[in-house]
Amino acid sequence: MKSFEMESGGLRDHEVDLSSGGSTAETLILAREWFYEFPLPSGQTTRSYLPEFARSIHTSRESMLFEFLTPSVQNRWAEHSCLDLACHEGYFAVKLAQHGCRNVIGVDVRREHLEHAALIQQVYKLENLKFVEGDIENLDSALGVFDIVLVFGILYHVRDLIATLRNVRAMTNGVCLIETQVAPELDGSLEWGAREWTRDIRGCLALVDETEDRGKGSPESGMTSVSLVPSLKGLLFLLGHAGFEKVEILHPGPSAHEQHLRGQRVMVAAYTGKSGPGR
Repeated sequence: MKSFEMESGGLRDHEVDLSSGGSTAETLILAREWFYEFPLPSGQTTRSYLPEFARSIHTSRESMLFEFLTPSVQNRWAEHSCLDLACHEGYFAVKLAQHGCRNVIGVDVRREHLEHAALIQQVYKLENLKFVEGDIENLDSALGVFDIVLVFGILYHVRDLIATLRNVRAMTNGVCLIETQVAPELDGSLEWGAREWTRDIRGCLALVDETEDRGKGSPESGMTSVSLVPSLKGLLFLLGHAGFEKVEILHPGPSAHEQHLRGQRVMVAAYTGKSGPGR
């Protein structure tokens, strides 16, 4: 089995002795609290440090993800490659690997997240899944392109939203599923150099100060103190600007997380061509 070991030069693969079986890994997993509630092979579930009212966001995302993908993918999961950007502890990457996707890569900028994700991978014995260190704002093109790309819960934590979306587009060869908080809309027009010249507002970006969360060491805060949160219209406009050919807003089911039901969070499918999952 493999895990991640800290080194001054980065993360490296490290052999871990789990000869006694999955129980050793599960003992390590159950000894701490997690962001996600992972159901484990033994039947136990990891404890989440999130408050009860916030936990349904993960099941809501999962339901919307597979309700979208399953009708088109059907039983052909092994034909698809997947990339989970800002994967955190790897929850959705694990789910895609468990569905049998040919190749699943989870990317995150925080090493502690990658170490936790690798431990989950070990206990599930998922050979089609790996995790690598990387920044969504500066992706390594050597990763390649993927049929399914996930961008869940990260766009409102990045410094350069436009560059991030262009990076994501470059790695998508099918469909990119984006889930994000959205800002209130600002409609109308604004003057553009003179009273007689105006431009229509195509969406807006809200400025959020994450200094306090970063100061507390929150593992869910952005890597910098200033974040830009797009409105829904702004997100749709920027996705077209980034090179996606079509964007579809996915609708939550009646049991979805309350923010999804109220439109404070959205999930959209952004396509790169005429073929691919969801088309």
